[in-house]
Amino acid sequence: MRQRERERALWDAFFHMDAELWQVLTRRLQQDTGLSEPDWQVLDGLGNAVGHTLRAFELAKVLMFGKSRLHQHVGRMERRGLVERRPVPGDARATAVSLTPHGLSVFRRAQAYRARHIREELIGALTAEEVDRLIAISAKIRAHVRREPSD
Repeated sequence: MRQRERERALWDAFFHMDAELWQVLTRRLQQDTGLSEPDWQVLDGLGNAVGHTLRAFELAKVLMFGKSRLHQHVGRMERRGLVERRPVPGDARATAVSLTPHGLSVFRRAQAYRARHIREELIGALTAEEVDRLIAISAKIRAHVRREPSD
């Protein structure tokens, strides 16, 4: 196989696998929990933060959401009782976003589903050695994209 054909084959295989995997994970999350993928991303970002709270700009960075997108989505989740926004003491311009007790409960329930979905759809398709290789390859690509030194 020539270099260009090999590169094309890699891109086609990777792109379609990635797109189809996320479609399945997103659909299963919606079916099992009623959460959208952006809902999950916000819950996961806050659920893994100290005190289940982040400043809005920190949450946006973690999620790779723009300021407007984060503001609108957090507003919808706030109306559903999953998160709350509060001013940051000592910084009149800053806003903190926190999980509510209901949001934490929803996060924990959804976390179990998401873990099961990943085990069934991704890890279940691979051998233990392939999982190890995928971890290493993924870390190497992320470091390259971020222009960080890799091992």
